[in-house]
Amino acid sequence: MQNCDLSRGWVLSGEFQVLDDVLLLAADTSRSRVYAQALRQAGLLPRYALLVPNRTGTSLPGQSAAAEELQHPRLEWMRHGYDLSVPLHATLADGGVDVAALTTHDINSTQAAAEIGARPQSVVIYSGYGGVLVGAGLLGLGKSFLHVHGGYLPDYKGSTTNYYSLLAEGTMGASAIFLTTEIDCGPVLLRRKFSAPIERTGIDHLYDSAARAEVLVQTLAAYARDGEWPSALPENAGGKTYYVIHPVLKHLAILAGK
Repeated sequence: MQNCDLSRGWVLSGEFQVLDDVLLLAADTSRSRVYAQALRQAGLLPRYALLVPNRTGTSLPGQSAAAEELQHPRLEWMRHGYDLSVPLHATLADGGVDVAALTTHDINSTQAAAEIGARPQSVVIYSGYGGVLVGAGLLGLGKSFLHVHGGYLPDYKGSTTNYYSLLAEGTMGASAIFLTTEIDCGPVLLRRKFSAPIERTGIDHLYDSAARAEVLVQTLAAYARDGEWPSALPENAGGKTYYVIHPVLKHLAILAGK
């Protein structure tokens, strides 16, 4: 189990390994910003990125934090090697990734499917808005959608699972999977458990994002090294499905670290 000081000390060498067969489909969220910065720091970049336009509404895990949330813990972000004030497109463009934007925020629209399907890449890293699922239309395009679930599979399926695992065993998890029509039931490529962070108030925008980014980088690094995707759990069966955690239980999970 890895410690939850998720700063891995990546060093920018000025050289990047471009993954020609990989496309990033992402909304400009705190999670996506961490993903992009982690990939750039590791020197592993997708060939192309399609960005989902902003949408209005209440912020959910994975969505951009309010401005005051990003400003208050700025030193904490930087201590872990991330700067959440940097827009997603800026990090990608700085790394030389070809960036374009979808013309709709609805990734499951026929319009979005046509734009995504027109790209030659066969693997799509998905990092959309919280609560938005990749539908059957996109899954039927013949591409593999790579998603990093915020929980250790198959034990913790569903939503906000890291709060449940913190309560049950004092750990967090992240698992890279290829999406299927059944939620969180696709084959697991790589999974990791992380010890609980000392300061738990930053779970949604920092620790959950950083844990997922760590697993994403390790998954892509294995693919770049071996020429094939890792396979930790081809049959992702069993486990328990959790639903959005009640605010009281969430508060208890946070207080457990005090």
